[in-house]
Amino acid sequence: MNTGDIPLPESAFMTHQVPLLLQRFEISYCSEGFCCEYFIRDRRSAEEISYALILCLNQFSHRIHVSKFHPELYRQPSAHYLSAACFYLLVHHFAQHYGVTSAFTIFLQTRPAIFEHFYALLRDFDFHVQAHGLGDNVDVSSCFRPRQVKTEMIVERPATGVVFLTE
Repeated sequence: MNTGDIPLPESAFMTHQVPLLLQRFEISYCSEGFCCEYFIRDRRSAEEISYALILCLNQFSHRIHVSKFHPELYRQPSAHYLSAACFYLLVHHFAQHYGVTSAFTIFLQTRPAIFEHFYALLRDFDFHVQAHGLGDNVDVSSCFRPRQVKTEMIVERPATGVVFLTE
């Protein structure tokens, strides 16, 4: 991380939510090039809940590109706010893994309803619609503000051989 980037303290909301997420689920990742794929597994049942979590680094446009974020946590019982905690944790793990600074933005494409009911409500980010994309999609972005987030509980696992696609 750039030494000029002094990380903000972790938000009170996430200080409460991230431990709740990690009590129930374990998170692992594999990286290839400038992309990470994340996996969520239920601690009790050992069932893999999600594997559709891919973040890529676009060094030329200074973007963290959220290629896929479908953690499926909303389908779990008593999982209110866990998707938000998951997103927060993965973005910070990814940023720490690749040394991302506040000069980067976070970029993703989603449907307007998902933006309004999820991304727009994430108070640790400032997501806004940048443009209307093809079909019923919007391009969404937020500045990246590094925070003091412990991410060592996210463990690396061997690469799956999946070829990641970037922007």
